[in-house]
Amino acid sequence: MTVYLESITVRLPDTDAEFVNGFVSLTELLEWKQDRTSRLGRFNQEFYPELAVAFESACPDILTDFGLSNDKTISVRVENVTGLDKPSPHSYQHLSVEKVNQRLVASGIRLVGVDHVGFNLPWFSPGIHPRIVQLRQELSSRCLYHRYPTGEPWDFIIPGDIDEIADHKTVDYTRVRRPKFEIVSFDGASIPLLQFDISVDAGYERFSRLFPESLNDPEFRSIWVYLETSYPIDVCLVMNELSEQDWCSFFQGCRL
Repeated sequence: MTVYLESITVRLPDTDAEFVNGFVSLTELLEWKQDRTSRLGRFNQEFYPELAVAFESACPDILTDFGLSNDKTISVRVENVTGLDKPSPHSYQHLSVEKVNQRLVASGIRLVGVDHVGFNLPWFSPGIHPRIVQLRQELSSRCLYHRYPTGEPWDFIIPGDIDEIADHKTVDYTRVRRPKFEIVSFDGASIPLLQFDISVDAGYERFSRLFPESLNDPEFRSIWVYLETSYPIDVCLVMNELSEQDWCSFFQGCRL
């Protein structure tokens, strides 16, 4: 029987009521439950892993749980273990979720879909973060685990069915595979980061003007809106233009 990566759950402490309430309101497209959990809708119900986000009062750390079909869970703390303090070279300001929500509502721009969720783990030594090396070893045969084609240490887990994961059939990269999960070994700053990459129903030229405080990425036609929170990490809403087409074909030939 094939053991596969069944779920990925991002877990955060439910200790910042203002942020949690605002984030849930801002990202209502995630269809939050009363217990402050959200299972991100899979584009195809036969694809794994299923992604989820949960705010939990009993969770002391910021964790990502990789749950296998044999009931084993591999947990990763989203934290800085380098002992170094390195500020970001980029200029941006944090915004409250309330202010972000107000600007979106006033503009009529809506958040309409999730492309991927992910974390950045700071690492300044040669190679990539050792925890990510372990994830590659533990997960590459359990899911559609891919290296980024142009060489950056931006790993992606893209959804797939069990036969694709087990190598019983060829992966069809023309199919829509959302939401993905990104795992980054990051040397740009010492603050860990959670990112929610979300499509909006407006063009880049329009939504980028709404948030001059954000980190603007014209190459990818996206903006990184850093949210105010009391967590010891950054939480970022990455806004992209909505596209009917997926970009999974970009990963062809890069599966581990």
